[in-house]
Amino acid sequence: MPTISVSPYPSTIPAQKAVVLPLSISTAAAGLYQRHYLSLPYPNPTNRLSTSSKPFDRTVVIWGGSSSVGSTAIQLARASKVVVVAIASQRNFDYCRHLGAHEVFDYHSPTIEDDLVKALKGSTLAGVYHAAGPDDAVRTCAKVAERSEGKALVVTVRAAPSNGLPGSVRVQAIRSSDIFAPGNPVGPRVWRDYVPVALAKGLLVPAPEPLVVGQGLRSVQHGLDVQKKGVSAAKIVVDGIDHDASKEKVLRTGTIFGDLYV
Repeated sequence: MPTISVSPYPSTIPAQKAVVLPLSISTAAAGLYQRHYLSLPYPNPTNRLSTSSKPFDRTVVIWGGSSSVGSTAIQLARASKVVVVAIASQRNFDYCRHLGAHEVFDYHSPTIEDDLVKALKGSTLAGVYHAAGPDDAVRTCAKVAERSEGKALVVTVRAAPSNGLPGSVRVQAIRSSDIFAPGNPVGPRVWRDYVPVALAKGLLVPAPEPLVVGQGLRSVQHGLDVQKKGVSAAKIVVDGIDHDASKEKVLRTGTIFGDLYV
């Protein structure tokens, strides 16, 4: 495990909440900051502004804003001083706004593509981040990018669909581990320079809420079954999965790891 993938977190954050962050931070950062992806300015712990603040000069669309990756992507994008337009179910609109989204749209809407294009009119698109949803959602993201001014790019946590994509739009799959590759500046800039300070100041918060489904290895399959059924604005967590004394001590001192997700 590279040392740049480790960050302290405040004692005020329980481990069950802190554990929702690591994989989502790395995945969100891989899509938002890497060259040839959205390539946003790096987040700054002084940049978390209210949603009523003056708009910035670029807009990012985050599809799946209430997912674990989407929740972190909203927070990081706001700290990078871009306007955030999120897509989620209607019941999670306030949740996404609380995290920093300027506008939120319902992915159930039959006019979601046109709604987004209308909302983006007059803005410069920094790209679309597909954080959750099926292949059809990736296609919709690509169509929105095609019809908007700015970067015709969709980054996705899924593999790019093999058909139905506009030829003018590039769809790029994300690998969270890439930010820790030698020479990649994203890992250090996010995990070393931003995450510890932002957590200490409360500018980056664990989201969504953990849904603890059991303890120990015996509960892992149950956790997978619950995840397969689908959850909204929640992160499945299996507690007490590692009873090695030395590792428990590390967790009690308040450390999160860039590739720890259970």
